[in-house]
Amino acid sequence: MIEPKITYIILRVTYYTLLLWLLTAVSGILHAQDRPTNPLSPLPVPPSKPVTTSPSGTSATGTSRTPGTRITGITGSDTTRLRLSKDTTKTPEDQFATTVRYSSKDSSQVNGQIVELWGNAEVVYGDISLKADYIKLNQATNEVFARGRYDSTSKKEVGTPIFKDRSEEYNTKEIRYNFKTKKALVQGIVTQQGEGNIRGKIVKKDAEDNLYIRGSIYTTCNLAVPHFHINAPKLKVVHNKQVVSGPFNLVINQIPLPLGLPFGFFPFPKKKDIGVSGILMPQYGEEPNGRGFYLRDGGYYWAVNENIGLQFTGQIYSRGSWGLGTSGAYNKRYRYAGNFQLRYNRNISGELIDTLNQARTDFAISWSHAPQNIGRRGSFSANVNVTSNSYNQFNSFQTSAVTSNVAGSSIQYSRTFGKYVRSGANVRVNQQFGQVNRQTGVRENGKTDVGADFNLSVNQIAPFALKGGTGKWYESFRVGFQFDAQAQISNTIRSQLDTSGLGFTVLPPAGVILKSRDEIVRDSIARATLIRLGQSVADPNLIAFNFANLSRILDNRNVTMRYSIPVSLPNFKIARYINFTPGFSLQGDIYSRQLTYTYDPVKDGVRIDTARGFFPTYSFATNASLNTRVYGTYFFRGKRLEAIRHTVAPSVSISYTPDFSGSSFGFFTTLPNTGTLAGLPEYRRTLSRYRGLGGTYGSSAPGQNAVISFGIVNQLEMKVRSRDDTSGSEFKKIPLFDNISINGSYNLLAPEYKLSPINISANTQIFKNVNFNLSGTMDPYAYRKYYNSYYNPYLTPYADQFTGYYPGVGAIIGQESSVTYPRVNRYSVFAGQGLGRLTSLQAFVSTRFAPKKADAPKKSPNASDATLKAINQNPDLYVDFNIPWTINVSYSFGYTRLTPTQSAIIQTLNLTGDFSLTPKWKFTYQTGYDFQFHAPSLTTIGVNRDLHCWEMAFNWTPYAGSASRAGNYSFDLRAKSSILQELKLSRRRSFFDNGGFGGGYR
Repeated sequence: MIEPKITYIILRVTYYTLLLWLLTAVSGILHAQDRPTNPLSPLPVPPSKPVTTSPSGTSATGTSRTPGTRITGITGSDTTRLRLSKDTTKTPEDQFATTVRYSSKDSSQVNGQIVELWGNAEVVYGDISLKADYIKLNQATNEVFARGRYDSTSKKEVGTPIFKDRSEEYNTKEIRYNFKTKKALVQGIVTQQGEGNIRGKIVKKDAEDNLYIRGSIYTTCNLAVPHFHINAPKLKVVHNKQVVSGPFNLVINQIPLPLGLPFGFFPFPKKKDIGVSGILMPQYGEEPNGRGFYLRDGGYYWAVNENIGLQFTGQIYSRGSWGLGTSGAYNKRYRYAGNFQLRYNRNISGELIDTLNQARTDFAISWSHAPQNIGRRGSFSANVNVTSNSYNQFNSFQTSAVTSNVAGSSIQYSRTFGKYVRSGANVRVNQQFGQVNRQTGVRENGKTDVGADFNLSVNQIAPFALKGGTGKWYESFRVGFQFDAQAQISNTIRSQLDTSGLGFTVLPPAGVILKSRDEIVRDSIARATLIRLGQSVADPNLIAFNFANLSRILDNRNVTMRYSIPVSLPNFKIARYINFTPGFSLQGDIYSRQLTYTYDPVKDGVRIDTARGFFPTYSFATNASLNTRVYGTYFFRGKRLEAIRHTVAPSVSISYTPDFSGSSFGFFTTLPNTGTLAGLPEYRRTLSRYRGLGGTYGSSAPGQNAVISFGIVNQLEMKVRSRDDTSGSEFKKIPLFDNISINGSYNLLAPEYKLSPINISANTQIFKNVNFNLSGTMDPYAYRKYYNSYYNPYLTPYADQFTGYYPGVGAIIGQESSVTYPRVNRYSVFAGQGLGRLTSLQAFVSTRFAPKKADAPKKSPNASDATLKAINQNPDLYVDFNIPWTINVSYSFGYTRLTPTQSAIIQTLNLTGDFSLTPKWKFTYQTGYDFQFHAPSLTTIGVNRDLHCWEMAFNWTPYAGSASRAGNYSFDLRAKSSILQELKLSRRRSFFDNGGFGGGYR
């Protein structure tokens, strides 16, 4: 039996328990709106009369205040704002750490710690902002919920949430975000990440801004319905780094394709970085040139830092060939920028292009460095393109590289010391790859020249006016200094010696053949003609540039140095309009080789030997120059033409050099007056010890020289009235000829050939867009006919090939081959051969037709500054769909008269341009015609299609030169985005494919 006291206690406990439960239930009902709304629940209907509103111009507080905060409501006609700011008391950890601002268009509702907004609602919390048609803010749980609404008129969702967190922006259907944990649950997201955008059904966002997405797609197409996308059930977006995908497949035009991978990584390049490190997917295929199946250009890209990026690639072929390469790009703002590439290939080719089937080692080195000298004394630049003789032929896939026969490289450095001293150094490599041997399919007779230059100069200074001067006549006295040095090696080993103009018999060393200038020219023409016919002819003056011949190449080196000290005396005017400038100079050359001449009385000839050493020379010269400018104007009375002005700028200078041919100087040697030399005058028997080695004494005749140099420059322009001018006060100048010049010289003390060849040049611009250039050289001396025996070893076996086809070459084989035409010391006008003999003539005409804005700098909001700079520096390498059409036409003519009966002519017409059939279709073309060989030049046709987020390019080379045809084409369909550059479809036919348009080399 229970005692009454215990029963009482049990009843009291039960009573208070029921009462506490009842109060809790009632409290939960009264404060139900304080709990967060379920984000998946239906959108609440805006009440006609909110529970708590703030009338315009008043302030109110809610029924419940949060300790430590201050709440004020400021309501306008369209907007209500809530401000929660810190008080003097400490804010609890579960409260907002900064001010929350909100606004809405239609209405708002505040119930304690809950705020509901309708119509263009916006909530701003520090760096975070949220816009939507409906937003619910709960201060107690630090959460915000937002969603759009369905518009029955437009029948679509409007006012969907747009969430911004610093620079990140997300377009969603619904979002619930916790300000404290920085986590979010999102339904239906669209966000831009790098160059692509990501869309997903359900997304979770963690505190590190990483996204976990289900039912996602990734694309670089910004359309509502993208042209293509990658479909992935699961996707993770690592903040500002990359997208990591599970199994995915490719979808094009909403059609799923069975193309995909079990996982994928898509990096986000940062604006200041050169890229993101990652794996480079290789290309695969089969080569028809005998190397078999391949994996090519696969490897790894290493983004070292924001200034440099490196790429390591390799290639392997099924028949044993392989290759390695590295390339990189670097950039230092306001200092320099450049890129480089190193390639090494070990090729084992099939019989299709190399009948020798020998393993070859090919390499290529390229380097481009451009400085940005802003207030710096030193400047370093490089443009290197060095390859093995057959690298481009077997390892390049560009038409221009395969058909190119030359390459040039240079590395330069210059520096200024103080105000007057400058120095510079230069290393250069010039290559000529020779011609293709039709029997072996490999290029032969490659020529390589390697040289280095150094210069040191002191600008002319006025030693009597270093502090500015006072205007005295002697203060214009100026002096300077110039030093130049050059070293050169080459695989050109002369085996033929030109004896033209010597007048005596030369005893050649072993392996050297004596030939006249005419014979050497004929050999060159014959060899070039045979090459055009498909024959392979070795150059007798070349050896292979390799390690086996390195000693011979170094022994053939040539080092020359030259110094000069120019002095300018005070200049003055004659008759007010003629400038007179006297001066004198001391100059000289330093040679590394010297020639010695020995007369052999037994063989009645002269033996020439070469000695190595250090041989300085010097010379002295005085000079004076006169120049002025004369104007002549002829006036017209036309409606627009006002006048034509002719400007003439004549100049005359004279220089005198004493005779340094005496034996005491040691620069010349005089052969004895005996044997066959007895009939020659002394100046013909006096020979320079540096003949043919360059410099002053390598090219000048013995004796003293008094040279008068003359020149005249003409400019012709007209003055016309502007078409849009009615008052007649506005005129403009139109140049007729920018420059018409004639130059030459006359040696008063020369024993023969006193007058030099006359040079003529002219250039002008016609109709604003037609450029015309002309230059030529005329020899004023006559020539005579001379018979001698001559045998051409190149053409005799092929004499029948020239019959009826090459009459100019056929004459070399016949009877006329024993005739030469030496120059004689008599003016051609007195010998009945005209004013002179035209030895060379070059003419070039070019024009460009394009819309007015075609030459404007390229601009794009999506391209970086470096990309725009590269495009504007090389506009011909890019396709601009904004330009409807361009046409570039050029005509070049070259004439060189090698002998009075032998000449070489080059005559080509080139046409390049593009046109657009529609704003998305662009056609490009490049072609020309060689009038000399009656064949088209390199012809390329291209088609480009802008497919919004894709681009298509088709290039076809039906003709790659007048010597060989090439069935070469390429087709590429690729995504524009750089991060999806491997998403492409390619089809190529190389230069060595059989069939097609003319086949390969066989």
